[in-house]
Formats: sequence, C-alpha cells, structure tokens
Amino acid sequence: MSTDSPAYGVIRDGIALREQGRAPEAKALLESLIPEADRSDDPYLQIFLAHSLADVQETPEAELAWDLRALALMDSLTDAQAHARGNPGGKNALLPSLHLNLAVDYRRLGDLPNARHHYALGEAHLDALADDAYGDSIRTAYAEGL
Repeated sequence: MSTDSPAYGVIRDGIALREQGRAPEAKALLESLIPEADRSDDPYLQIFLAHSLADVQETPEAELAWDLRALALMDSLTDAQAHARGNPGGKNALLPSLHLNLAVDYRRLGDLPNARHHYALGEAHLDALADDAYGDSIRTAYAEGL
C-alpha cells in the first residue's frame, strides 16, 4: 500500500473545495481520480475517494450509490492498513462516518427503516473513534440524532 500517493492530497484538495462551497469543482477534481483508484491496490484510497465523492453528488440517489460503494470496499481493508493511514481505532473507526452518511442518504430518500439501521450500525462503533476533533465531530453528529 502506498501511503504517500499524491491522490490523497488531491482528495484533500477536493474536500477543501467542497467546504468552500465549490462542489462542482470538487466533484470534477475527485472524479479525475476514479481511474487511478480503480487500478489501485490501496483499499483505503478507494474508500476515501468514494466517501468523498458521495459528498459532492447532485442527487441523494447518486450520493447513496457512492456511500454504498465506500461501505462495500471496507471488506478489502485491513486493520493494519487503517492504522497505517492514521486511524488508531483501525477500520472500525471508519464505520461511524460511513454508516451516518448512509443513514442520512436513506432518510433523504424516505427509507426510514434503512436510515435507522445504518444509524444503529454506526453508533455501535463510536468507541473506535479517536479522541480528536474528527472523532468529536462524528460523536456530536450522532448525539444530534437523525
């Protein structure tokens, strides 16, 4: 696994563009990485890209598709790979955010049973989050509820 791939920086740039309200630019930048990620043997890169792409989609259906892709890719990620990318809680530290996004996606689509299901799945892994700003933001989102 290449932990110094320039693709990680491009994804962070895409996230910054989205946070600046420049979602179309972010989407174009992130989509440019799809061929590289598809060829990569780095599941963390693939998950990070899919998770980030979900946040720049125009429709809830497209957002759901990318979030489901990110979750499906979790099967190929090991705890060691997640630790190597700076997740002290291993791969389980990624699950609260992934499931929260899926819960929100399903809620937007009016599928409350699936929304509640993913909310509960993510909530079950909150203890894997680090005690840092990111972990705090995810815990706060769960505390606010669906």
